[in-house]
Amino acid sequence: MKLVRQESGQALVEYALTALIFFTMLMFILDGGRILWNYVTVAEAARVGARYGITHGAKSTAPVRPGNYTALRQTIIDKVTGLEPADLTVTATWTPDNQPGSKITVDVAYTVRPVTSLFWPGQTLTLRAQSTMVIQN
Repeated sequence: MKLVRQESGQALVEYALTALIFFTMLMFILDGGRILWNYVTVAEAARVGARYGITHGAKSTAPVRPGNYTALRQTIIDKVTGLEPADLTVTATWTPDNQPGSKITVDVAYTVRPVTSLFWPGQTLTLRAQSTMVIQN
């Protein structure tokens, strides 16, 4: 006598297990790409701030003096798209002062909340970039 086995649900179970792993990996890859894009944007923000600082030194017609970060920060926020301004921290340091030949260092930090934090609640990442340039004007 021949035994007949029914395996009609096997493919569905295999698909469900494989799809779970595949979509989980896809979610991590997409979230990693978004975090990388945020980092590249933060690095560009630091460069934009430093470029603004080197052209708006003490001898410029519209100087940004040490301690006055308003124009510098606003320039960074205007040029950077896709980041939440509330999570963006900008710090500028002039060494030794705001005169031509001195250096300006712009440090930008941004707090990212990964979508994959569903797997570890409350997790945040702080992305940092720094740019140093010589003041020209």
